Amino acid sequence: MIEFPELQPVRRASLVLVGVGLLLAVSCSISAPGPTPSPTPSPVDVATRAGERMLSVNSLHFIIELSGKLTYLDNPPTLALKQAEGDVERPDNVRAIVKVFSFGIVSEVGIIGLGSEQYATNPLNQQWEKLPPDQGWYFDPALLFDPEYGIEGVLKAGTWTFGTEDQDIEEQTYYILHGQLPGERLLFLTSGLIASGEVTIDIWVSREDGYVHRIQMIEQESDPEDPSRWLIEFSAFDEPIDIEAPPVP
Repeated sequence: MIEFPELQPVRRASLVLVGVGLLLAVSCSISAPGPTPSPTPSPVDVATRAGERMLSVNSLHFIIELSGKLTYLDNPPTLALKQAEGDVERPDNVRAIVKVFSFGIVSEVGIIGLGSEQYATNPLNQQWEKLPPDQGWYFDPALLFDPEYGIEGVLKAGTWTFGTEDQDIEEQTYYILHGQLPGERLLFLTSGLIASGEVTIDIWVSREDGYVHRIQMIEQESDPEDPSRWLIEFSAFDEPIDIEAPPVP
């Protein structure tokens, strides 16, 4: 008969502790519930929260680019809007550089709006001029902030579904709201440049900060082969800006 040496008390205690630890680990792995997954919000939830988030913004930077069929600012058509970049401050302060296309030439026009006072640079000499009260500039980016008909109003008015996620803006992930709206509903958002027809619209809402970072609009009825396309991007939310009246000769 083989005799086993008797375990020392300390070694016995160690084995007992190891056994209890293993039992506890197995018990916890069986009974402990995992983290509860966050419910996926509906498109309506995302649109509502994004509208509230944008309504709280006091200032932002914007870039608007147009492609496809030309979108004219005047009638008869001579000035086509190509790009606008600048800053908006609530409620109705704006400064921007607007690029327009006319007779094969691209020109830049500076615009500044301070409430009812509006200024623009003369394309011929680039000097600032104060516009008469009854003559505003063709395009007013401050209307993007209109609480009823601007970004917030568009988010409330649309019937949205989810599009494909995209990660190409500032390395963030987004909910993309996809829908269609009548041009009349986009009248303010585009300063009257879209006024009729069905418009396909996609809105990128950041999962990280809840802001709207991009809006893409396609005027399906403008040209079947090459429709007018709007791309609007927002950034620098609530960063301090100072918009002042320009020097007028």
